[in-house]
Amino acid sequence: MKKLIISLSILLSSGLANAQTITSDVTAKYAYSATGLFNKSISDLGASQDYDLAFSSNYGLAGTFNFGKIGLGVEYLMGNFNAGYQGTIGSAAYTSEVSLKTTQIPVYLRLGGSEGSFGEFGVVMNNVKSASYFNSNELIDPSSVPTNAAYQNFMGYMIGVGGRFGLLDLPVMVSVSARFMYSTSDAQGVDALNVPLSLYSPANKTNAASVGLHVGVVYSVD
Repeated sequence: MKKLIISLSILLSSGLANAQTITSDVTAKYAYSATGLFNKSISDLGASQDYDLAFSSNYGLAGTFNFGKIGLGVEYLMGNFNAGYQGTIGSAAYTSEVSLKTTQIPVYLRLGGSEGSFGEFGVVMNNVKSASYFNSNELIDPSSVPTNAAYQNFMGYMIGVGGRFGLLDLPVMVSVSARFMYSTSDAQGVDALNVPLSLYSPANKTNAASVGLHVGVVYSVD
């Protein structure tokens, strides 16, 4: 984290030194991502508990200050972060899913002009507001519903690539990017059968990961 902050500061300082004008823009955006929560305790259980595909969506606003070819961005995204599982208990198969209601706050540097291709990297703070659990097998009782007490807020590192393109003669642009996020901090939570992972011995860290498409409409403020 310290190295990332130093790198961000150096790049931003370089942009300020070389920028002749400072511009800003506001973006209304939507994101759709493949998401997962990974824990060694689950990975070690074999066929009884395994991972499955899950998808999440987020929407909100982004603001960017552009210093020449370097932009400093911050976003406020509301939505969910889902994790899917599958397995068998005896001869009974099941799928299950945990859905976290989250607020995401990405803070990042964007490298590239205010229009055209760009790269971006930074951090994403994930605030977990609540959680719910679903299991497809009626024989498995999901009565112990996880809440934000079972999960905790987590921070992830983010990297992305994309582009901004003019939209006919309108005073807006379209932004499209692909992003990957991975958390090294512990989200805690439950396993595929809704058992708190803190009860495992040893208790292992839960890492969140996502890869998705971000689309936005950008309005530049002169």
